[in-house]
Amino acid sequence: MKYPIVLLAALLVIPQALGATSPTECDRLTSNPEDPDRVATGVERKDIDLPKAIATCEAELATDSTNARTRYQLARVLFYAGETERAAKEMQAAADAGYRQAQFVFGALVSNRRSHAPADICVAEKYWLLAARNGRQAARVSYVRHFLNGRFDSCKRGADLTEMKRFLTEAASAASNYYEGMLIEDLGTKLGAVQQQNTVSN
Repeated sequence: MKYPIVLLAALLVIPQALGATSPTECDRLTSNPEDPDRVATGVERKDIDLPKAIATCEAELATDSTNARTRYQLARVLFYAGETERAAKEMQAAADAGYRQAQFVFGALVSNRRSHAPADICVAEKYWLLAARNGRQAARVSYVRHFLNGRFDSCKRGADLTEMKRFLTEAASAASNYYEGMLIEDLGTKLGAVQQQNTVSN
């Protein structure tokens, strides 16, 4: 069976933005259990050999600078090692490269006012919206929750009420436990009230 040249080329391309799917040593040493795109068994913070993990991920990134997953994992262990300034830069770089876990985490760093993260909450709005649109469950919920709590009032918001309702619908389908489901249901009720209020006002 013959394949078109374009198809063969596509099959041979390694997805560089997110990184190859075969686990590397950096993956095995640093993968976050909560990262939906990890390719190795997750490692809890307490079980990470930080000096070894940092050196390994740095070495891999030096030979494959486009691997956003490796960059995210390097940022993770740099934070644990107290190198917060460099970690924040690496996390944002991984987020800008399209890695959805990094997008969510960078937004969380901003929202939680972590050291060396931007102070502007609208930066969190931007990155959480990217992560939510990329299917990151925590970002879907966090984006709507922060909107309803007024945290994004000063921002030129990127998502309208219809899109936020879709985020919650998707989040409800992916909810992993009873309490997560309750939170999503409560947020949906509050968002529905806002939609109704806007309809009446208009």
